[in-house]
Amino acid sequence: MNKRNITGQKQVLAEISKTRNVFIELDDFFRKADENIANDPDDPREGIGRFPGLDRLMLLIPCVINRLGEDISKIKEGENVAPITEGLQAIKEGVNSVLAYYLQDDVDGALNLLSNALSNIDKLSSKKSQSNIRFLRDIARIAPDFQILLDMFEGFRENRRIRPKEPETDESWSPERWLYYYREQARLEEPLIAMVDAEGFSEASLEKGMKQMIEESEQRDKVMEKHFISHKLMKNRDAAFDPEHPEKFLDLSNIPDIKDKDDDDYEVRSIDLRYEEEEEPEPWASSLPELQDWNKYTSESSFDDSELYCQNFEDDPVYCLLKPFTHNVFKCQKHDHHHRVKESGSGENQMRSPLENYLVILALKPQARISSCTVWVESVGHEAPRKGVYMFTMECLERIAEAIERFSQEHLYYLATEARNIKKQIEKILTVS
Repeated sequence: MNKRNITGQKQVLAEISKTRNVFIELDDFFRKADENIANDPDDPREGIGRFPGLDRLMLLIPCVINRLGEDISKIKEGENVAPITEGLQAIKEGVNSVLAYYLQDDVDGALNLLSNALSNIDKLSSKKSQSNIRFLRDIARIAPDFQILLDMFEGFRENRRIRPKEPETDESWSPERWLYYYREQARLEEPLIAMVDAEGFSEASLEKGMKQMIEESEQRDKVMEKHFISHKLMKNRDAAFDPEHPEKFLDLSNIPDIKDKDDDDYEVRSIDLRYEEEEEPEPWASSLPELQDWNKYTSESSFDDSELYCQNFEDDPVYCLLKPFTHNVFKCQKHDHHHRVKESGSGENQMRSPLENYLVILALKPQARISSCTVWVESVGHEAPRKGVYMFTMECLERIAEAIERFSQEHLYYLATEARNIKKQIEKILTVS
């Protein structure tokens, strides 16, 4: 055999060994985790579980490596083995990205490794092997599963960006500490609040916050579209994959596009989100008697869910104060919207102003926090999370009043007065609780 052939084969074999070792490390991680779960009688899980795409890769990667080992003798004299070694390195990077996530909880590191691996695989997929080695076709076939993982990691990173770290169920947290947590949540979730806090309350800061809010909304739309594509990709690959025979998946000429039977059974219609003076009743309104019968049936069911019952957040005294106030905020905005439409004469839809969005967010945010704080109350065993929410609500109400007065919204002055009256009532509730 030609000396150059032997050198090329040695390079490939060495890289195969490195790639296989990294994969074994990942496989051992899952095996040990599953053993620890199985040996813990208090752990309800059957196993650690694997992400979509990864479950298939755990079967396909060994198959790809074994097939390369079978084909290595087919390397032609003088053939460049660099694409093969680069492909193995890309697989190794992909596996290391999963280890970075599981072992170090390093989402950014996992994303960087996986992005680089996919970029290299994409470049290699355009190259054609000079021999009958199946490796380049095989890595092109498994690349979409790495892409599914990448999309998931990107979702994790975005979720961490817009949400503060969940607090430990620490009984020592005071209401003031919970207030700080709720403030941080609001800043991360709402660009308008974050911009006002960072630059002070002004027309310019509201405009900048509104612009960022629109940009983030457009970005979320793109992410949702990406999720839809990823879901379709998973569905098609799941339908074509047989875990008992992973090599058959690699040998498919293409992955068929699976179409659900009900895909064409739904009517898609546009919805006008503008305020309407009079709205036609929806057809489903006629089904209300049936809905009432169903509710009656479920309420009489023998299923006992008393252990799952928790206090209805709508019974919360502060929520009861906020509900009519929030209704009034929207009522005023609806009136202002109609007034602008009539003045413009065009009948075209108009967006809320930055100030209007700011007021709406401040009115709704406390209600959302009240609805979820019961979970924390039950977790820590005292009322500090709820008191923190009440303090946060008082701050939001004061912000509303200040915003109305700062921008001289005379027709909304009564809302400013109402906001401060509610704030005083919440102070009394905190005093007696």
